[in-house]
Amino acid sequence: MMKTKGFTIWRVLFALPMLFCLFALGFVSSDVAAGSKEPHFAMNAVKERLSELTGYSGESRGELVPAQAFQGVMATIERNYYAQPPKAEEMTYDAIRGMLGSLKDPYTRFMDPTEFKRMQEDTRGDFVGVGAQLDDATDGAKVVRPIPNSPAERAGVKAGDVIIAVDDKRLNDISLDEIVRLIRGQRGTKVKLTLRRESEEKPIEVTITRDVIESPTVDVYLEDSENKIYRIWLQNFSEKAAPMLDQALRKVKADGGKGLILDLRYNPGGLLDAAIEVVSRFVPGQKVAVIVQRKQGEQDKLYTNGRRYFERDFPVVVLVNGGSASASEIVSGALRDYKVAPLIGETTFGKGLVQTVITTSQNTAVAITTAKYLTPTGFDLNRKFDDSNEKTEGGLKPDYEVKPSEDWRMSDDHRQDDVQLQKAISVLREKIHAHKSGEGELRAQANEGR
Repeated sequence: MMKTKGFTIWRVLFALPMLFCLFALGFVSSDVAAGSKEPHFAMNAVKERLSELTGYSGESRGELVPAQAFQGVMATIERNYYAQPPKAEEMTYDAIRGMLGSLKDPYTRFMDPTEFKRMQEDTRGDFVGVGAQLDDATDGAKVVRPIPNSPAERAGVKAGDVIIAVDDKRLNDISLDEIVRLIRGQRGTKVKLTLRRESEEKPIEVTITRDVIESPTVDVYLEDSENKIYRIWLQNFSEKAAPMLDQALRKVKADGGKGLILDLRYNPGGLLDAAIEVVSRFVPGQKVAVIVQRKQGEQDKLYTNGRRYFERDFPVVVLVNGGSASASEIVSGALRDYKVAPLIGETTFGKGLVQTVITTSQNTAVAITTAKYLTPTGFDLNRKFDDSNEKTEGGLKPDYEVKPSEDWRMSDDHRQDDVQLQKAISVLREKIHAHKSGEGELRAQANEGR
């Protein structure tokens, strides 16, 4: 971490656009009657907090002073609103979100203490919960897979289950982010999940005790035992990504691997530094890993660490899809630019923006877009939009485009139906001049030995 002007800063590449409610404040001008009471004492705390956040104080000299304008509206609400208004803290948080919303940037966002804590957990690679990877579903959250050896797996949760209620709270019209918040909690506490399972007529209820979960970062598969073709499924770019990748690469080499698939599908990104570390494992020497373009076109070239290069004598391919975003695209773009590996699958998400996380005060933070990144050859992969806000282009187009089957989902139970994976295996067989195919098996899990 770096210290800049008294703020703690992380360089973070957030994965997919997160939808937050933007609170629009409508202003109605009104004269304050003489003799009105001073605002409630809580307003003083709000003034102090706003001064901390904005740096504005003192009397207006004719121009708009944001802190004073906001304080005036808060005071008016305190005096005149017909019902009990929300707490000053809630209104302050929502006002900040509304201010950031005016930037029209889905990645710049405010994090209250709960959201900031979750972001820190995600980048560290551990959290307290039940241990299940989730995706959106129409009436809840679909379990992509339970994390190996997690409380969810031990409780019998299966890939494909849809969580439709948490502690009897129905999940219709609730965002995935909010569902995750409901499921997580204090270590040792219990949470009841109501599951819909295709093979069961009625919903299933399971009660799970929350525990510390090691985020799944790396799984290793032997996809072709005859030709020693391995797949490393890298699922995020947390602080643990590079060291766990090292462990996986050593395993592949020790087992006599002849071909490697780096699977970045549905990897939403994470830490910029982690992405550069991963590129360093595959690109020899000190090369440009990514170009960061800042305000007014200023460019910084960030280089690989030549000491981190992993010596190998086998070819590599990379699997990507529309869920491969941000840090995944940095790695994919660099490996293709340096002709280390072709890309197989679908066009990536197209998120080429860098967020800097700046802590403000009282355990809150702002993730603000400070730059965009380009691949080593200067390719700008960030998605572009037309006047109707429809995506027109963006992302990395694969060298071998392969669409998945409609009923396929990324879990251990569906590997045989994975046409993208089968194409990657086929490409590697051609590269190593394989004469016949072999069977596959899971060789190591993300939390092996932990």
